[in-house]
Amino acid sequence: MDNKLIFRLKEFYTLEILQVAFYEAQANSATDEYYKKAFEKIVGTEQGHVDYFADKIVQANEKVPSVAGSVFQLAGSVVGETMEFVGKYNTCMFGVALENKATEMYRTFIDETNIKNYVKIKDTLFKNLLDEEFHAYWLRDYATKHPNA
Repeated sequence: MDNKLIFRLKEFYTLEILQVAFYEAQANSATDEYYKKAFEKIVGTEQGHVDYFADKIVQANEKVPSVAGSVFQLAGSVVGETMEFVGKYNTCMFGVALENKATEMYRTFIDETNIKNYVKIKDTLFKNLLDEEFHAYWLRDYATKHPNA
């Protein structure tokens, strides 16, 4: 693996850690059962992304970023707790913004892997991209249907 690919794997690892921390904070603070279950499901999916990138980094004989994990866990918790005060609508729309950024990053990474012909990685990136798009859809849909929640 080249250095740019390793950098990108670490970048995505960090992004996914932030998402897990944010969504976990939402799941942990939710009182609405449906809302809580949705965030738990999102956490499970995003954790799968974290595990994939961590595995790829280890396979490249690189060190998985550990400082980012603890910093982003803290940041995710702080943001998650703060979002609780601004309501579910704003929390969901913040989640949509996170997912849109992730989607944009995944599309760029897919284009880069196409150039380098990393077929297996590209396949997983497409699957992760779809997960991010589904999360954004659910978050937007929930916010639209529950604007005063």
